[in-house]
Amino acid sequence: MKNLNKIFILFLLAIISITSCKKDEGNPDIKAVNEGIYDLMNEVYLWNDQLPTVDPSAYATPNDLMNALRYDEVDRWSTVITKTEYNQYFVQGKMIGHGFMLGLDATGKIRIAFVYRNTEAYNKSVRRGWIITTINGTAATPSNAFDLLGPSETGRINTITFIKNNGETVDLSLTKSEISITPVVHYEVIDQGTSHIGYMVFQDFIDTARVELDEAFNSFIARGINEMIVDLRYNGGGSVDVAEYLAGWLIGKNHGNQPFVNFRHNEDLQNLDTTLNVPGNAQGLTLNRLFFIGTRNSASASELIINGVKPYVTSDILAGDTTHGKPVGMYAFPFTNYDYVVLPVTFKYTNANDEGDFYQGIAPNLQAMDDLTRDFGDPEEMSLKAILDYINTGSVPLKSTTKNIERVRIIGPDKGVRQYLKAY
Repeated sequence: MKNLNKIFILFLLAIISITSCKKDEGNPDIKAVNEGIYDLMNEVYLWNDQLPTVDPSAYATPNDLMNALRYDEVDRWSTVITKTEYNQYFVQGKMIGHGFMLGLDATGKIRIAFVYRNTEAYNKSVRRGWIITTINGTAATPSNAFDLLGPSETGRINTITFIKNNGETVDLSLTKSEISITPVVHYEVIDQGTSHIGYMVFQDFIDTARVELDEAFNSFIARGINEMIVDLRYNGGGSVDVAEYLAGWLIGKNHGNQPFVNFRHNEDLQNLDTTLNVPGNAQGLTLNRLFFIGTRNSASASELIINGVKPYVTSDILAGDTTHGKPVGMYAFPFTNYDYVVLPVTFKYTNANDEGDFYQGIAPNLQAMDDLTRDFGDPEEMSLKAILDYINTGSVPLKSTTKNIERVRIIGPDKGVRQYLKAY
């Protein structure tokens, strides 16, 4: 992966060094960036044979150009973001905001879907399931909530009226600040008869996740767990390196150095096709089955994990809803002289059995709602309960189709870095 990035980044920088020397009317910076993006997409884009012929200088912004180039039949993800956004989230593991995600429950109430640990909100006891009724004295609605919360600037103070899970109303004054993201949102061991079940809510495949994964899995192993649930319900993906690292904990003890994921590029770059192996981890789990929780918000690296461990366990059981459907990945291409990072879809991926192409998502074995009214770890939360009941009884409840599921709607944009970072 690192070698590929170096090759592609050098390629892009060579383009930029040429195009940035051109003298153009209007905004020469945007024209140079757009020409670099257009040339890049023709070389590395997975569907480069589907690219339209356009004049890149005719587009006002890089993302306007990307919107024109994107192969919309399957591609919902290729984007352009700033270097600050890229480095802040993927490398430094930071964000500016309150550190919580908002969603709508089945009745249309705005609820906290998760909150990062070690934030002011978390330290003031804000938890998943809390209802937001007003922000700075104005009734909060799905259409105005983020305008009321204001821009992502440090020092922004919001007074929010919450209804707690016990029905109590509380007013809290919260200040937006730079937050160190805690990718492991929650973990615990759930004891159910002779079953000792490791339960982990994992939100972000970012570089800083490794330390938290180590902490969680060392705790699970010390407690002698004999079942494992990885909750990926809002995880939009991220670093393949971190997905590999998680796979090492899940299956690396028995299956280290065996094929984990195959990368396949466009016809012009087949020499870059490669297979990544499961990292060996002598301290990892030795379980015959693994459980996952997913929703339509579980994408990319989350689906890569679910699909990637499948060949190595007797049962790979998904509870919840059908996942997002992103069996492809992106490389990051930063410009040298401009504040942009290009994230085009550049490869598709399959597991060791060459299974992939799940553009419609991965369907659950255990259909269940994402119960926003209950906190993580609550044994009555519907998606978790579906797995706990299955562990207890060994039977799958009757179901018809995931169309019967009332899906949680996440409030806010889902473009750019927001494909991955869901909190505000």
